[in-house]
Amino acid sequence: MGENQRPVHPTDQWNAAARNQRCYLYPEPPMPLTKDGTSAKEIQIRIASATAAMTRLNVIWKSNLNFSTKFRLYNSLVVSILLYGCQTWTLLAESERRIQAFETKCLRKLLRILYTDRKTNDYVRETVGDLVGPYEPLLSTVKRRKLAWFGHVTRHDSISKVILQGTVEGGRRRGRQRRNWSDNVKDWTGLDMPDLLATAANRSEWRTMSASTVMSPRRLQSHGTE
Repeated sequence: MGENQRPVHPTDQWNAAARNQRCYLYPEPPMPLTKDGTSAKEIQIRIASATAAMTRLNVIWKSNLNFSTKFRLYNSLVVSILLYGCQTWTLLAESERRIQAFETKCLRKLLRILYTDRKTNDYVRETVGDLVGPYEPLLSTVKRRKLAWFGHVTRHDSISKVILQGTVEGGRRRGRQRRNWSDNVKDWTGLDMPDLLATAANRSEWRTMSASTVMSPRRLQSHGTE
């Protein structure tokens, strides 16, 4: 090492990694819908982008920072990439599994738990809860944001409301119908569209029901992968 060079402190590496990550905090706008009208392709790309961000920050995950600090950085620099625009997603069973798998993989990396350690996913989640307290799983965050957006759109006259509640000309295709954005909301709340619209019109009532719905263990009743 030259006379004018000083040793590289670990915090310098962490700051450099964070600076390199800044350009990924605000990704490109949500992708246009595919021909099948689902969000599967966008979710796949979001997961790939978040995985790349996770890899670029390996210097932080391998450091001796306490877990709570790593967890906050993970939420700020990785989760923000994955969940960008998630309130517009139409979740299917396969997409839900992909999101859960990504979250578990990241938490294992933060905890330095290998799959060869034979620790279950429940053990990983419980360990995170013990270290940082109650936290919101990624799927619950998606659910909360979708419900909040539904209520907001329902209570305001806008083009978004027209699109959400409108219909198009033509008949339904044969066979099982593809799932749409509002099907997720119906499944999570157990209400049909008229009841949803009536409940969402009352802000306080909608917030109360949304909070209880997010905390509910109810799984998506997705119709396969369509």
